[in-house]
Amino acid sequence: ACFDEFNRIDIEVLSVIAQQVLCIQQAMVQSLPEFEFEGNMIPLMPSFGVFITMNPGYAGRAELPDNLKALFRPVAMMVPDYRLIAEIVLFSEGFSNALPLSNKMQQLYALASEQLSKQDHYDFGMRAVKSVLVAAGQLKRKEPETNEDLLLIRAMRDSNVPKFLEHDLPLFAGILSDLFPGLDVPYVDYGVLQKSIEDTLDAAGLQKKASFITKVIQVHETQLVRHGMMVVGEAGSGKSTNMKVLADSLTLLNENGVVDRDGFYKVVDRLILNPKSITAGELYGEFNDMTNEWKDGIVPKLVRSVCQALVDGSDNRKWIVFDGPVDAIWIENMNTVLDDNKTLCLANSERIKLPHTLHMMFEVQDLKVASPATVSRCGMVYMEQVHVGLLSLVRTWGTNQLSHLLPAEQVEAVVGMIEDHVVDAIEFVREFCKEKVKSDDSNLVNSLLNMLYSVLDPSRGFHPDHPKVMSNLKLFFVWSLVWSVGANISDDSRPKFQEWATKRFISLLPENCISFLQNIYAYVMDEDKSAFVLWDDLMPDFVYDVSTPYFNLIVPTVETTRYNFVMKKLMCGGYNVLLSAETGVGKSVVIQQFLDEQSKTQEYVSYTMGYSAQTKPSNIRDVLEEKLEKKRKTLLGPPAGKKMLFFIDDLNMPALETYGAQPPNELLRQVIDQKGFYDVNKLFFKNVADVIFAGACAPPGGGRNEISPRLLRQFSMVWLPSLTDQSMTRIFSNILEGFLSKTNSALASNTGAIVKASVEIYKKVEEDLLPTPSKSHYTFNLRDLGKVFQGILMIQAKHAPDEDSLLKLWCHEECRVVRDRLIDDKDRDWFNDLLKEMLATHMYKEWEVEDFSGLLFGDYLTREDKQYQRIKDNKQVHDLLVEYLEEYNITFPSQMHLVFFQDAIDHISRISRVLCQPRGNALLVGVGGSGRQSLSRLAAFMADFKLKSIEITRGYGSTEFHEDLKEILMSAGAENQQTVFLFSDTQIVNESFLEDINNILN
Repeated sequence: ACFDEFNRIDIEVLSVIAQQVLCIQQAMVQSLPEFEFEGNMIPLMPSFGVFITMNPGYAGRAELPDNLKALFRPVAMMVPDYRLIAEIVLFSEGFSNALPLSNKMQQLYALASEQLSKQDHYDFGMRAVKSVLVAAGQLKRKEPETNEDLLLIRAMRDSNVPKFLEHDLPLFAGILSDLFPGLDVPYVDYGVLQKSIEDTLDAAGLQKKASFITKVIQVHETQLVRHGMMVVGEAGSGKSTNMKVLADSLTLLNENGVVDRDGFYKVVDRLILNPKSITAGELYGEFNDMTNEWKDGIVPKLVRSVCQALVDGSDNRKWIVFDGPVDAIWIENMNTVLDDNKTLCLANSERIKLPHTLHMMFEVQDLKVASPATVSRCGMVYMEQVHVGLLSLVRTWGTNQLSHLLPAEQVEAVVGMIEDHVVDAIEFVREFCKEKVKSDDSNLVNSLLNMLYSVLDPSRGFHPDHPKVMSNLKLFFVWSLVWSVGANISDDSRPKFQEWATKRFISLLPENCISFLQNIYAYVMDEDKSAFVLWDDLMPDFVYDVSTPYFNLIVPTVETTRYNFVMKKLMCGGYNVLLSAETGVGKSVVIQQFLDEQSKTQEYVSYTMGYSAQTKPSNIRDVLEEKLEKKRKTLLGPPAGKKMLFFIDDLNMPALETYGAQPPNELLRQVIDQKGFYDVNKLFFKNVADVIFAGACAPPGGGRNEISPRLLRQFSMVWLPSLTDQSMTRIFSNILEGFLSKTNSALASNTGAIVKASVEIYKKVEEDLLPTPSKSHYTFNLRDLGKVFQGILMIQAKHAPDEDSLLKLWCHEECRVVRDRLIDDKDRDWFNDLLKEMLATHMYKEWEVEDFSGLLFGDYLTREDKQYQRIKDNKQVHDLLVEYLEEYNITFPSQMHLVFFQDAIDHISRISRVLCQPRGNALLVGVGGSGRQSLSRLAAFMADFKLKSIEITRGYGSTEFHEDLKEILMSAGAENQQTVFLFSDTQIVNESFLEDINNILN
C-alpha cells in the first residue's frame, strides 16, 4: 500500500497507526497465516508492505512520532537531474535535437529562478518543467515541420509568461534571447478564438483591450496543459471577467460549429463557490460526531454531478471555480485532484475519478499562505490592474449605463471629463494622501461612476433638458469626484486634496463656484440655481423634546446632513456603502438614522447586524434566511416591491482564522458578488435578490483586522472625519439650551460658556491624557463628552435654582466623567487646575479647587420619589449609608461589615450616579480588596436593583455563560426588573465572555 502525503494526518492519529503497523510487522516476523488486528482475526499476505511518501514539515504538516519512524526505513529523495529528464522526455515526444535543447532548458530554469523577482506564485520545479515538456510535445504533433528550437521556445514562453508580473517580462525575454540568439519567435495567431473573444467583449459592451485579450488567451493555453489552474491578482484586475469572457467565447465557437484539435471549443458551464465561506467539513463532507453518519460536502456533490452529466451524454466542459482565499489546509485536500492522479479522495474512503471534461479553477488574490505543493500543481495566470486599465472601466460604463440616462453628447462630455481628471486625481491621492482604511484604484473609479450615475439619474431628479445642463454636468462631476476619490482620505490629508482640486478645477468651473473651491467638502450641488450651496441650507432644525430619552436625541449637524445625503444618493441607487471613522464619531448613528428614515417609506425595509470577533458565516446565513422571504426554493428576497437595506456594524471585527481569512466577510462577498450562497444542508445555491449593504468600521488595530480588498471593492468608501468644534458645540448647545429653556429659562444664557468650556476640556484631555500600559483605560471619545450633558439633564429646576448651583453641577459632572478615571494625584491635580482655569476663562468665576473638588450629587437621599440633588451634609449621608447597610444585612444571608470613611462614601455615590442613568454601565478599576464588589452590592441595594453574578464551576464555558446571560436578560427585559450584573475579572474563563458583554453594551 502506498500512503501519499502521510504527514498531513493529525499527530494523535499517527501514534494509533504506529501500533497497527507494528502489529502487522510482528505477525510477518513470526510468519503467521492469520493474526488478530483491532479485535478481528484476518489472514496475512506475506507480500504486504507499506510505503509512505511525505514532504518535510511546513504549514499544515505534522512531524512523525518516534515510535512510527522506528518502523520505517527512510529514503531521502535527491533533486532530480532536470537535464536528463528533459532529454529523455523530448526524445519520447519526437524531438531529434533533444540533447542541446535539454541543456538550454535547464539553463533557462536555473537563470529564471535566480534573476526574476521572488513571488509566492512562481515555481520553477519539476512539475513546471514537466508541463513545458508536455506542451512542447503537443506543439510538435500539431506542427511536425516547424524548427524544433522555435517549438521549445514557444512552449517555454507560453507556460511561463502568463504568471509573470509586468516588470519580470523583459528579464525573461532577455534570458530567452541569450539562450537562443538570433531566433525571432512569431506570436501564434489565435484566429477564430481571438475573433470570438472580441465578439463576446462587444456583446457585453466591454472594451477590446489587447493586454486583456492576451490574458484571456493565456488562461485558455494554460488549460490545455493543466487541469488545475489559478488566476491570481489583486482586487479589480479582471479575474472573474476573464473567466466569464473565455467561457462565453468557447460556447460561442461551439454554437458556430468550429472544432479544434484539442476538443476544447465546447459549451462551458461554470460552478462557482467560495471555499472560505463554509467550514472544511461543509466543503468536502464530514462524519457526524454523535451518530457517526456521513454528511456530504459541496465539492463531492459538484464533482458527482459532472460525472453524471458525462454519463448522460453531455460533452459540455465544466469548470468548478473556487473564488476565495487559498490556504495550506483546504487546498491540500485537493492535492490528489490537481496532480496526475486526478482523483478526489474523501474522508469516508470514497474516491471519485475526475472526468476529462472537468477543470478546477481557483480565483485568488495572492498565495501568501499556500504551500509549495499547491503552487507547483497548478497552472498560473497573473493579472494586474494594468491589463484592464482604469479608463476601460469608464468607457464601458459610458456605453452600458450612462447612455440609458442621457443623450449622446452629454454622455460624451461626462466621459471626457472623467478621462481628463480621474487618473491624475487618483495618482495625487496615492502619493500625497493617507487612507486609514485602504482602497484600491479601481475601487475609487467605481465609486466615482456610481456616484455620478446616482446624481445624473433623471428618475431621481436630474434634468437633462435644463438650459444650463452642460454647466451643471461640470458641477456634478467635480462634486462627485470629491465625494468618491476624495471621500476616503483621512482628516489631515483633506487640506492637501483641497489644494489640488482648487488648482485643477478653477478653469473648469464657472465664476460663481470660487467659494466651493475654498472648501470643497462644505458644499452640495443645487441644480436649479446651477451653483453650489452650503450643507447648512439642507440642515433641518432641532426641537428639544423633554419626553425623548437622552440617547435618542439626534441634533442635525453638517456632518449628519452630509453623510445622510451621500448615503441616500448611493444606497437608493442600489450601491453598497462603507462608512469608516475613529470610534465614537457616530458612524452607527448616522447609518441607523438613515435606515429608520428609509424604512418609513414604502420602498425599503432595513435590518441591522453587529459583528464581533466570534461571528461565524452561519450567523449571517441564519439572518438572511430569517429576515428575507422565501420567494422560491432557490430565491430569497425582501417583501414584494421593496428593497432590503442591510447594515453591518463593525465590519472588520471577526477574528482572522489561522491563515488570515475572515470567513463571515468571505460569505458576505459571495452574497454581493455572486448574488447568493450555498445551503450547506441541502447543498444547492440560494440566490439573494434586492439587498443593499451598508457597513461601518473603525481603522484596523486593537482587535480590528484588515478587510480583504476583494470585499472592499464592492463598497463605495467614505471616511468620516472627527467632529469639528463647531459641530460639537452645536450639538450640545442645542440640547442644553433646549433643556434649560424648558426647566429654568433664566439660566439658558449660560449655555454657551458651559458648552465651550466642556468642548475645550474634552479636546485637552484627549490630547494630554494618553493610554499607557498602566493607564490602559485612558481612552476618551465623544461618548464621554455626551455623558457630561447627560448628567446635567438629570437635575430638576428646584435643585439648581441659580447660576452658581448650575456651575457646581457642571463641575461635578466633569469630575465624574473625567477625574474618576484618573489613577494618581498628579493627573487629578492637573485636571482640577484645568477645570479651575476654564471657570476663570469662560465663566469668570475665581473659584478655588476646594470649592468644587469634593462636590457630590446623588438621588439616594430619599427613598420614594428619587431626585438628583446636591449632597451638602456628610454626616447625614454617613448615617443614611449605615442604615442601608443594616437593612442589607437583614435582607441577605451573606453579611457585609463596612466602615464608611470619606473615600468609600465618594465611591458609593459615584456608583449610584452611574446606576441611576439609562445605559449606566460602570467599569471599576482597582487593586484587589479595594471594595469594588461590596460597594457595588450596596449601591445596587440602595437603588432597588436586583444583583446577579455568575458562579464559576468546573467545566464552566461559553454555553453555561450564555444560559446565565439569557436568564439575566430575561429578568431585566421580560419582567422589567431593574438588574445589575456584577462580573469580575477573575470570572473571565474564556476571552469570548468579554466579546458577549461588549455586544450587549453595543
